[in-house]
Amino acid sequence: MEKLDVASVTKRIDKKSFWLVLITGLGYFSDSYDVFLYNAMRVPSLTELGLSGDALTRSGIMILNAQVFGAVLGGFFFGLLGDKIGRKKALIGSIILDSVAMIANAFVHDIHLYMMLRFLVGFGIAGEVGLGATLVAEHFPKTKRVYGLAIFTLFGLLGVAAAALSIEFMSWRVALFVGGAGGLCLLLLRMRLFESVLFLKQKTKGFFEPLKIIFTSSRYIGRYLACVAVLAPNYFVTGLLLTLSPEIAKAMGIVDPIKANIMLFSYFTVAVVGDLFGASLTQFLRSRRLALSVFLVGNAILIAYFLFGMKAETTLSLYVCGAVFGIFNVWALASTVSVEQFPTELRATVATSSVNMARFSLVGMNMLFLALKPFGTAQAAFSVGMLVTAAGLIAAYTMRETHDGDLTKVTN
Repeated sequence: MEKLDVASVTKRIDKKSFWLVLITGLGYFSDSYDVFLYNAMRVPSLTELGLSGDALTRSGIMILNAQVFGAVLGGFFFGLLGDKIGRKKALIGSIILDSVAMIANAFVHDIHLYMMLRFLVGFGIAGEVGLGATLVAEHFPKTKRVYGLAIFTLFGLLGVAAAALSIEFMSWRVALFVGGAGGLCLLLLRMRLFESVLFLKQKTKGFFEPLKIIFTSSRYIGRYLACVAVLAPNYFVTGLLLTLSPEIAKAMGIVDPIKANIMLFSYFTVAVVGDLFGASLTQFLRSRRLALSVFLVGNAILIAYFLFGMKAETTLSLYVCGAVFGIFNVWALASTVSVEQFPTELRATVATSSVNMARFSLVGMNMLFLALKPFGTAQAAFSVGMLVTAAGLIAAYTMRETHDGDLTKVTN
């Protein structure tokens, strides 16, 4: 296996590639910061707006659902836009909308306006991950693509860590303003981006043509659903298991209080190593599918241990276990596979929308968790985790093997 050394990996990247990964990576940083900031600021922000108890919980869920729904619509819109007018222009539009909505959110004093602005944040930020990943993947040669995407992903992980910590040191309004202002500053760097050569060589289709092609082809729809399925277990771990870790730990009989933002900070800090480990593993195994399967099985084992093997443990032990989950962060591998499954004229639409559809699957996971909760909190979480992991493993098994695949030769 190749040595896990950041210095040796970065030597693979020339100056032009460095700027590409840096600028798109900062966009992913902004995406992760903005999305996960709501998880951290939900209680203090809604409390300041006068809500408490059940009203706070209901409003918090409604606002979160609005953000997720906005991300789903935005994922399709900016993906289609990226396949129509180019990855660079679509990325610029995405960051402008998100940044303005974030700044406006910092001055909100009304729940309904709060919800509308979180919808716009979700809609705007939806383009950052998929378009950035597409641009990186289309620039790097096949032997270095997984490393380029792994380093791109590191910025997103750092964005989550920044969101988790920001609420500890500044008010939620200041944290929102900082995120929005940082996004607008990123526009200056975006001018240094260059358009994908693969995109420039292709003939663009009608705006909705990629959706028609994807969803009317049994082969393409199968690939698309597989891309969503392999990423869904990641959202289960971060969006359900670790986000609800205070409630889960209490139900498990753990007395010491658990902070979800610290749990997420632990996970995403170690996930930096996990992404580089995944990149090296896929090169060593010479198989994307096998590396994905190893990570998914690793997640399943940790889910079982977290829920049934940590009773009466200390707070520190839970945080350490949350950090170990980060070693099996599957995002870099899953995003690499997703952009390699489809031809250039469909790639931005798939990469951008599939990520946000995986995010949206968290709504279904939460509903199933609540439905099963009367049978036991740990049992409910375990059932949901095993279900989405099994679906991810089946998807990984059925996907096309794309290790060292040439993006110019992706066909039906």
